This record gives sequence, C-alpha cells and structure tokens, in this order.
Amino acid sequence: MREKKFGFTLVELLVVIAIIGVMVSLLLPAIQGARESGRRTACMNNMRQLGLATIQYETQFKELPGLIERLEGTDLEEDSIEHYTTWAVRLLPFIEKEKVARQYEVGVAMQTFIEVMLCPSDASKQESAAVHSYVVNGGRLGSASLQSTANGPFVNRAYEPSLKMREGHWRDGREYTLLFSENVDTERFDDATWTGFALFNTPPYPINLGFIEEQEDVTWGLAFFWSPGEAVPSQQINGKSLRAPYDAKCQRVTKLRWSEKCDKPYWEPRALNSRPKSDHPEGVNVVFAGGRATFVNEDIKYDIWRALMTPDDERSSSPFPDIILDDRDVP
Repeated sequence: MREKKFGFTLVELLVVIAIIGVMVSLLLPAIQGARESGRRTACMNNMRQLGLATIQYETQFKELPGLIERLEGTDLEEDSIEHYTTWAVRLLPFIEKEKVARQYEVGVAMQTFIEVMLCPSDASKQESAAVHSYVVNGGRLGSASLQSTANGPFVNRAYEPSLKMREGHWRDGREYTLLFSENVDTERFDDATWTGFALFNTPPYPINLGFIEEQEDVTWGLAFFWSPGEAVPSQQINGKSLRAPYDAKCQRVTKLRWSEKCDKPYWEPRALNSRPKSDHPEGVNVVFAGGRATFVNEDIKYDIWRALMTPDDERSSSPFPDIILDDRDVP
C-alpha cells in the first residue's frame, strides 16, 4: 500500500499568495504612516529646540536675533567675503554649536552639517553643509521698508539696524504669535538672501535705503511672510491656497522658478517661495513664541493664520487689525 503524500495544490498556493499580497497592501500604508508620524515628531522636536534657543537668546540679549544682521567689521578676517549673518547663525551657541558660531562671526562660511536644522521628513535635502528646513516669522511680505515689530518678530536689520523685537512688543501674547514654521524649498541657513543687496555693487552694503519698490526689495529662504491681500503663492501651506484661488497662468510657482509662460526675474519666485511648506500630509509643524510646538492643518483660515503671525495685530498693517482670537481658533 503506497503512502499518501500531502501538499498544496497549485490553486491553493495561488490563493495563499493572493491573501499575503492583500495583507501586505493593507499593512504597508499603516507602516508608512507610522514612519512618517515618527519623522514628524522628530521634526517637531528639532523645532522645539530652536524655539527654546530663541527664548534663551532673548533672555540673554533682551531682544530677538535679526532676520539678517551685519557682522561687526572689527572682528572680520582680512580676506573675509562674508559681511552679514542670519538668525540661524545667531542661535548656534544656544544649540551647543558655539565653535561653529565663532567662525561665522569672523566672516568664515562653514561647511558644517547641523542635524537639528534638518527635518527628517524633508525628502528634497541631504545631510549637507548648512542645510535647513525651518523658517522664521518675517512678518509682512514685501519691501523691508514696510517691516515693523507689530507685523512680525524677525526683522531685517541689514536694512534697519536699530529695529529690534523686544519684550514689550508681544502685545498679543507669546502663545498667540508664531515663531517658526517649515519650508522644504529653503537652501542654506547661513545665506542672507535679500534682494536689496543686489541694488548696491560695493561695500558698505545698504543701511538706510529709504523707500524701494516692493518687488525690488524682498527677502527669501530665511522666513515665511503674510500677505495683506489674498493668499498669494507665498502664503500657501504645502502648495494649497489658504484662501481664494489665484491666477493659474502667471502666479503658479514651481520649486525655484516661475512657469515658463511668465517672464519674471529669477529672484521673484524664490522670494515668493518664502512660505510654510512641508512633506507632511495636510499641514506643517509650527512653534509659538512661548515655546509651544504643534501641528497646523493646511485648511486653517487665512485671516486666522495672519493674526497668529502678527505680534501686535492692532498696530500692524493687517487689513483686519481688530481680530480677537478665540482660543478655539488657536492650534
């Protein structure tokens, strides 16, 4: 009598393989979601460190660092080509990078990667010198001549050295004023990217410029800005307009340049990319001036978003300066 051999038939094998395939397809999004959740949390922790560093800086110097500042000429090395610094460089001593900060202070552009500056979800960047994913609240979009501490806490001091964000300027409260957001289109954190520099060919660089056309004097790469009108491309979160749709022909912006249908200078789309943007689904991480970090959904009403950006809404140039924020509006 022959012994019977037991095994799977071809049909049974195919059924098992199909079931495994279905299970993998169901589990994969959950695994990817869990990974992104971890990256988003790590990203928020980085931003929280930068927020605490800003608070420590303010405690020590009784002011916030400038968006862009001029380096002290007496400290510069003779062959230095760096004359300006940024908010991020000013914060380096407060995230345990004092040696790197000292090199910047004498005009040396460092090639150092700093992990806390890079969001793990930022798929557009690699771990390279001075890379960063985080931007600060620069206030109103446009010329530096329009800036004020009522419009935003980080001001361009290359334009106006005496303008400083101090303790008494937080009239709307630190827990109601944004300090940091994200932008995956940024480049180096030590680049003082201001179009006003291009208006002058030789040092000393601009200090008292007077009035300049808005479109000739804009900052990008270091900050995010609010618009007094409709939500232009610079005022989007993750490419989604916070308010009305905008003209698709000449206001649609790619990563670093305008649509080919539009004839615009190279710097304009870069400046207009000074907005909140992340690789997180449906929103961005933010940090408030009091140190609290949270996630903001991209569907937030634009008038609320703008009110959260102004430290002194009533004295700002916002078109709606009398908004009283309900705690239910605050993320």
